[in-house]
Amino acid sequence: MSATPTQAAKVGADKIILGLLAVLVLCAVFYALSQRQQALRSSPTGLDGLQLWLSHNGQDSQSFSGGWPLDTENIGLQIIPLYDTNLVDRRRPPKTKEELIQQQDEYDLERAKIRSKSAMVPTLIVLPKWRSGMRLTGLAHPFLLSNGELIQQTGRDLIDGSSNMRVGRARQPFTTFEFRAKNGTIYETLIYAAQTLNSSNCLPIIGTQEAMLLGWCHLIKTNGKTRVFVLSDPDLINNHGLMLGENAFVMRDWVAQVAGERRVIIDYSRENWLSNGASRVQRDRTWADLRRFFSPPFTLMWAGLALVVGLTLWRAAVRFGPLLTGVTGIGASKMVAIAARAKLMRLSNRDGALAREYCQARLAATAAHLFGPAHARRFARPEAFVTYIKRCHPRHATALTSALNQIETLPDSATAAHALATVAALDGILERIRHDT
Repeated sequence: MSATPTQAAKVGADKIILGLLAVLVLCAVFYALSQRQQALRSSPTGLDGLQLWLSHNGQDSQSFSGGWPLDTENIGLQIIPLYDTNLVDRRRPPKTKEELIQQQDEYDLERAKIRSKSAMVPTLIVLPKWRSGMRLTGLAHPFLLSNGELIQQTGRDLIDGSSNMRVGRARQPFTTFEFRAKNGTIYETLIYAAQTLNSSNCLPIIGTQEAMLLGWCHLIKTNGKTRVFVLSDPDLINNHGLMLGENAFVMRDWVAQVAGERRVIIDYSRENWLSNGASRVQRDRTWADLRRFFSPPFTLMWAGLALVVGLTLWRAAVRFGPLLTGVTGIGASKMVAIAARAKLMRLSNRDGALAREYCQARLAATAAHLFGPAHARRFARPEAFVTYIKRCHPRHATALTSALNQIETLPDSATAAHALATVAALDGILERIRHDT
């Protein structure tokens, strides 16, 4: 049996809606998987702990992923963590679990963007140290340390005239470094598998010239006019190492000395979002500001919303049809409900059941006409109605009994022609009974 046009339209609409939902789910999954920096920030190698610690101690600080301009006048220190040992080429996605555990780079950054940002505000550049396996397994094992030569080259790409720069690692498991705060208090940092820096172009702040943990270095291609802070070992400030020894107190006091009352930005963005007074342009609002909400990636969202609304309205029109007119007053809702039920039974090919429902309604209407509303309910039952007809209208009793039996024995899936024939016979008999003198 072939599907009706209404059924075919219903199936087509359902497929379209399911396909749209599948596309939206895939887009959401893709968006979630693309948020690599969010996983880095909260991992053992991330700096979310530092941001919370500084805020807890009254230092204005925030993590920044890009999206809006930052006023350089309000920034006291910019911290740029590097998860990339090659600032020139893009990383190759790992193909196996072993490659994922051993991959050197997790978040691609560009050398030129780091230089431009570092030249605009006081900046702390944090060199990489760990492979992805440390973040994924939570184990700080020497096997998961990044390649020292690659880290060394990354430092040389950023520090001016640093061809003599060397990156070394301590032989003992834990190394301590002293730091004297501005108030004279001496703190001791504690670093596991310490990674140190040796460069004649850097002045040590924590550590010595031969093995500095934190240095004050020249930024490349600025003719020695710009200096940046370079942290050789990220375990001093990351979630993994911040609570070791007195590392947290060292960073609290040192950041306060450098940034003062101004804001600390932990910058994970790939672009340079810094702007100074010369580059800021004051302008009035225009329609272009509103159009931004309809540009990618919002375009796909608005298109999906429009498609869903259109399908909903179209489906509602096909399913329920236009509004009924001419049905008003008391009982209108009941008539609409009866009509809707009859339509559903017709659409589901239940003509036999529909004929039985019609038979009961027809008997009730005839009983109300003959006996009045007070006694209609009693005589509307087929047995009572037939008993009355046998007593008062015996010449119609046989035909009425036969018509009622035919309708009662109709299968639910009876054809429309068969059901109409039996109903027509019953209507004729009831009309003769109503007008029988």
